[in-house]
Amino acid sequence: MKRLIVLLGLLVGLVLMGLADETIVIRYAHWNALPPDPYNYVKAFEEKYPNIKVEFIQIPEAEYSQKLRTMALAGNAPDVLCLWEADLADFARAGWIIPLDEYVKQSKELSLDDFIPAVKKLMELQGHLYGLPWCFATEIMYYNKDLFDKAGVPYPNENWTWKDFEEAAKKLIVIKDGKVVQYGCDALSFQGLWYSLIGTFGDKIVDEQGRFAIGEGARKFLNWWYDLTNKYKVVASPQISTSGVVSADLFMAGKAAMAFNGSWMTSVYKDITDFSWDVAPIPKGVRQYSTLHTGFFAINAKSKVKDAAWKFIEFCMSEEGQKLINTAYSNPSARLSILKKGYYKVEGPKGPRNWSAIEKTAEFAEWGYTLLPPGLTFDLVKDFNAAILGQISVDDVIKRAIEKAKDILGEDRVVVQ
Repeated sequence: MKRLIVLLGLLVGLVLMGLADETIVIRYAHWNALPPDPYNYVKAFEEKYPNIKVEFIQIPEAEYSQKLRTMALAGNAPDVLCLWEADLADFARAGWIIPLDEYVKQSKELSLDDFIPAVKKLMELQGHLYGLPWCFATEIMYYNKDLFDKAGVPYPNENWTWKDFEEAAKKLIVIKDGKVVQYGCDALSFQGLWYSLIGTFGDKIVDEQGRFAIGEGARKFLNWWYDLTNKYKVVASPQISTSGVVSADLFMAGKAAMAFNGSWMTSVYKDITDFSWDVAPIPKGVRQYSTLHTGFFAINAKSKVKDAAWKFIEFCMSEEGQKLINTAYSNPSARLSILKKGYYKVEGPKGPRNWSAIEKTAEFAEWGYTLLPPGLTFDLVKDFNAAILGQISVDDVIKRAIEKAKDILGEDRVVVQ
């Protein structure tokens, strides 16, 4: 009997050793550090799936894209990558990542019908679903409620047009001794805003075939924005730093009644204590338009643990994972059912309150210019600012933009609107 017990003990030990040997390790890369407890989604995944360990690789944002490309070329990219929009298309074309279509079809957790419309549109453009957005941000309008109340101007809402915006801006400007001391709207600071606003004037920015597409919409917008800045002086003039970025934030200083910026600025402006503020969708032009930002979870085509890699992505996209990610980074989920639960909301004492502005924008916003090389789109912004400053004509800006795009993308990937 004693010998039998010893034998059974040995067998149990061997089984446990065997299980230990089956631990799978996946490598996962991101530009952000992992959030601390209780929002560490990697730790939560490992606790739920103890047979899978995640080797996290943080790559500084400034070198993130190039580093991943170098790793992919060398054949040692991580199993799970969080790819920026423009990189997703390039990695898919190069065969460095695999389609996720079948994984999603078989998933009991995820359904394509539960994602914001832009996810399906990107899938149609690229032919397959190559990545799932880990969360998203978009571009919206901010407004100072106190200044609106003082001027007797109704607050912006989702039905606002550019005519409403212009009329409000003209009522919100304050001039003392011939000098503007309060603007109707701040200058455009974030580079991507130019494309969102041009998009409302009708240009597709990126069309159904993935081509860069601007022209008449850009011309109309730039001429109108020039007049608002220089003729009516209701929009602040660009204050360009040596790096080409607008350096002042007149909205936060309480010197501009409106501003356009990314939804990520809600987590910055929440610290405002000296005036009430809120958010609204970008006003309508000939159409509603805004730009989405994200990183896409994708699987390395050379990964030897693809199923485990998918298990990690599926967890991150589950409500449990999205709640941790949305809360930690204050960005909403691209899953509609989770977006409505508002895990991303962080309100300050003075705002924001109208979170539906972000949810409404998600219904029509597109990936747009983010699918193009940043070296092209950000370079064009320098010319947009130069046009508003009167340093170059609007017609020349459009002509140069199309020529630059053809040089970088090729003739077949550029269309004049």
